[in-house]
Amino acid sequence: MRRTGVLFVFLAILLVPSATAQPTVSVRGNVGAAFFQSPDGLNNVLNSGIDLGLEAGIELYRGVELVLQGNYDRFTLNGDNVGLIDEELTVESTVDGGDFNVLNGSIGLRYTLRSRSDAHPYVSGGVGVYRTVFGEARSGQRDEIFPRIATTNRGFHAAIGSTFRVNDTYAFFFEPRLVVVNTTDSKLNTSTSTRYVTARVGLDVRL
Repeated sequence: MRRTGVLFVFLAILLVPSATAQPTVSVRGNVGAAFFQSPDGLNNVLNSGIDLGLEAGIELYRGVELVLQGNYDRFTLNGDNVGLIDEELTVESTVDGGDFNVLNGSIGLRYTLRSRSDAHPYVSGGVGVYRTVFGEARSGQRDEIFPRIATTNRGFHAAIGSTFRVNDTYAFFFEPRLVVVNTTDSKLNTSTSTRYVTARVGLDVRL
């Protein structure tokens, strides 16, 4: 009985803090600019894009968070530069449409270095599923339609950034991020993976 009682007290000591302590949960929303890097050819005809994101993080340990996120990136086609990858198009050709869109969901980790100042630098990374869609495009001169191409691939991201805390609830953050999507074996038939960089700013709300 004495051993049972001691074991019960020991388990109670372990379980009570874990039951009463609530992990920190944060929600982030961001906007930003996106800059297409590769594959070659596409990087010459796509304009800079936009980046929208929403994520939720739960603190696992001091400064370490598990992060779930959804993200949307869009690049518009520069019709004046399409001739660089299509020799049959003349300079006077007009091409409309052809937006390049990336929608993804990912899971990852973020580590924040806590400091005495209001600025807290961090690093993060994650893996996920990326839905890439090359929108339908039309050539005005040849009256030709380039069909829509959609494919789903795996990818990852890596980022560095800094959080600027306003109070215990609200903070702003800035984050440059590299995104890599494996499109070499997809319908896009690219020679290298799709890569682009985003510069994100947003609001962090600690619940």
